[in-house]
Amino acid sequence: MYPVLAVAVLFVVTYYFIVTEKLHRTTIALAGALAVLLLPGLSVSQEEAVEFIDWNTLGLLVGMMVMVAILKRTGIFRYLALRVAGVGRGRIFFIFAGFGIITAVSSAFIDNVTTVLMIVPVVYLVSDLLGKSSLPFLVMEIVMANVGGMATLIGDPPNILVGSRAVLPAGGGGLSFLDFIVNLGPLAVVCLGARLLYLRLSGSREFFTPPSAEKAKTLASMRASEAIRDRGLLKRSLFTMGLVLVGFMFHHELGLEPATVALAGAALLLVITRVEPEKALLEVEWGILFFFIGLFVLVGALEKVGVVGFLADGLLSVSRNPAFLVVLLLWGTAIAAAFLSAVPTVTVLIPLVQILVNRLAAEGAVDVAPAFWWALAAGACLGGNATLVGAAANMTVAGMSAKEREPLSFAHYARTGVPLTAICLGLATVYILLRYL
Repeated sequence: MYPVLAVAVLFVVTYYFIVTEKLHRTTIALAGALAVLLLPGLSVSQEEAVEFIDWNTLGLLVGMMVMVAILKRTGIFRYLALRVAGVGRGRIFFIFAGFGIITAVSSAFIDNVTTVLMIVPVVYLVSDLLGKSSLPFLVMEIVMANVGGMATLIGDPPNILVGSRAVLPAGGGGLSFLDFIVNLGPLAVVCLGARLLYLRLSGSREFFTPPSAEKAKTLASMRASEAIRDRGLLKRSLFTMGLVLVGFMFHHELGLEPATVALAGAALLLVITRVEPEKALLEVEWGILFFFIGLFVLVGALEKVGVVGFLADGLLSVSRNPAFLVVLLLWGTAIAAAFLSAVPTVTVLIPLVQILVNRLAAEGAVDVAPAFWWALAAGACLGGNATLVGAAANMTVAGMSAKEREPLSFAHYARTGVPLTAICLGLATVYILLRYL
C-alpha cells in the first residue's frame, strides 16, 4: 500500500507545482522523477526509469526542432503572411481567414509554437497598417494553431505522444502518420471552418469594417518577396521537409519509427545546407525534452505500482459501454487539458486508455480501440484551446502580447476559447460516435 500512496502523493505534488508554475515545469518534473528513484520502498530502479522514457517521442521532437530551426531562417512564414495581406487589399475577413488558414496548415506540419512565433510579429505589422486591434488576430492565431496541430502526428505534442505510445490490441500495431491524417484530418477541417464562422459572427462590426483606401493601398503595395532571406536555403529546406513527409507517410511499410525519419531528415538538412550544428541545436527546446523525460518516469512509476490500473478498474465499474466511455474520455480529457495543460494530461491518460482498450478487447470489443485513441488525441488538442494555460502555443502568444500595447488577458481569451471548444467538442462527439461506434 505504501508504494501506491507514495507515488500518488508525489505525482499530485509535482502536478500542483507544474500547474501553478511556482517552479519551472522542467525543474519540478525532473525533481519528481528523481524522487521516484530515491524514495525508499518504491523499488523503481534506474534501469526501469530509463525504460519508462519514450525515446521515439524525444527523437521525433529533436529531429523536427532542428529542421524547423533551419527552415525559419528563410523567412517563409513572413512571406506567406505578407502575401495574404497584400492580396487581401483591405478586405479584413479575407486577410483574417488567410492568416488563420496559413497558421492551421503550418501547425499541421511544423510545431504550433514555432508557427505562432513566426506569424504573430506579422500580425502586429498588418493590424497596425489596417488600423485595427491586434487582439482578434491573436485569438485567431491560437485557435487555428491548435486545430491545425490536431490533424497530423507531428502537429501537436499530444499527438506525438499518442502516436508513439498507443498500441491497438490483437496485433493491430500502433498509429501511423497516415492514420492521423485520415482519422483526425477531416475533424480538423470541419472544426477549422466552424471556428472561422464563429469568429466572423462573434466579431465586432467595427473590426471587420474595411480600412480607408489609403491603408488598403499601402497593404497592396507591400513586397512579400523581400521577406525571403535565403532562396537557396529555402529550396533545400523544403526539399528535405518533403522527403521527411514522404518518410512519415510510409514509415510503417519501411519498418522505421517516426523518430528515425525525423532525425534522418535533420541530419540530411544539416549536411546539404552546411548550417553549423551548434547553432541549430541551440534552438532545440531542451527544456521541453527534459520536461517530457521527468513526466515519463513519473507516469511509469504510477503504472508500475498499480495506480493506473486502479483508475481503469474504477472507470469500467461505472460502465462498460464503449460509447459512454469514449464520450467521457473525450470531454474529460478536454476539461483537464483546459486547466492542467494538454501535454501532462495526455501523458497520464495514455497508459489508462491502453488498459481500457486491452480489457475491452479481451471481452470481445476489439474494434472500439481506435475510437478511444482518437478521442484522447482530439480531446487534448481541442481542450487545450479553451484557456490560455491549455497549450504551449496559447502561453507563447499571451507572452508576446504582454510585451505589446494590447496584452491578451485570460478572461478576454476565454470568452472566445471556451464556447469554441464546446462547439468543436460537440462536433467531435458526433464524428467519433458515427464513424467508430
